[in-house]
Amino acid sequence: MCVRSAGRLAGALALLLVLGPARAWAVDVTAFAAMPMPTDVWGAGYGATLSMTWFKVLCVEGEAARMQGETVNDGMTSFTGSALLAPPIRKFTPYGGFGIGLFRQSQGARSDTGIVRALVLGLKAKLGSLLIVKAEFRRLTLSGEPLMQITRRVSLGAGIAF
Repeated sequence: MCVRSAGRLAGALALLLVLGPARAWAVDVTAFAAMPMPTDVWGAGYGATLSMTWFKVLCVEGEAARMQGETVNDGMTSFTGSALLAPPIRKFTPYGGFGIGLFRQSQGARSDTGIVRALVLGLKAKLGSLLIVKAEFRRLTLSGEPLMQITRRVSLGAGIAF
């Protein structure tokens, strides 16, 4: 009897975690334009993020970004996962944390693949019930000896929350 009750309690807790209260988590999708630095090596970039915020303060984010180099044949693509603290303050949500992922640079016929690490700081603002705008700063560190050094990136984006 005690084992059966414990099993039912565990099942109820698992169901609560999956379904949870309506406000236990939130998702947003954002597209952004970016300016990587140093600017003498990099042109503009773009990308998109998918963020899921749990219990209003913990955020997990996946990002794909493409940065253009000096020429059409130069550039970098990166995929980063980040863990962020994101406490909402009315319509604003400052956030910060760390990310890690993969990058691939190409410069003419040469290419390099490695690990990208990021320190992430940003601010999201919710406009109405669906629209989100955000500004973000990332300090980036690439593993090995990358073809083109990138140290920082600032971006502005807009998206939807649901």
